[in-house]
Amino acid sequence: MANIKLTYFNLRARAEPCRLLLAYGGIKYVDERIAPPWDAATTWPTLKPTTPFGQLPLLKWDDEVICQSMACARFIAREVGLAGTSSMESAQVDEIIDVIQDLINAGVKLFFAKDEAGMKNHAEVTVPTALGQLEKKLASRGGQYFVGNNFTWADLHTFMYASDLPTKSVLDGFPKLANLVERVANIPNIKKWVETRPVTNM
Repeated sequence: MANIKLTYFNLRARAEPCRLLLAYGGIKYVDERIAPPWDAATTWPTLKPTTPFGQLPLLKWDDEVICQSMACARFIAREVGLAGTSSMESAQVDEIIDVIQDLINAGVKLFFAKDEAGMKNHAEVTVPTALGQLEKKLASRGGQYFVGNNFTWADLHTFMYASDLPTKSVLDGFPKLANLVERVANIPNIKKWVETRPVTNM
């Protein structure tokens, strides 16, 4: 078995896709967490110059180090069999991942900019619109899973995003998505990780 270490701040944020995938695969790894940059106890200023691109997360897999959260997650998804079974399926998985990442990145940008009006529009217009589009895509693929009628990283990533939405009732108008999120939450390895992971505010 590979010697694995995931290094990130003590937050879910950009490392949680990797942690969920590792949990799903039952893969043992070192979950190295450092205090966030805004915490007085952080070691980030010392660690930052030693990283390849000046950012986290870092995934160490035996002797190789991979940077960029989505590159790390995509690699793990392939390792645990959740990246699709063909080039087309892999592209379809990535399509859903990219929709979710667009939502996450837009939300994070507005949050750190303290753009109250922008955040309100994001929550009331952008997110419900995207969830409606995802509901339609899920229905077009049979209503159970996003890709190939099998569980993939696309479903897991959607679960991660929906679980972190401040208002869970936003899913009420999207029954297929709500059902998918509930089913993913009950996958034993995912359920165990979510129940036992360190509690962080983001």
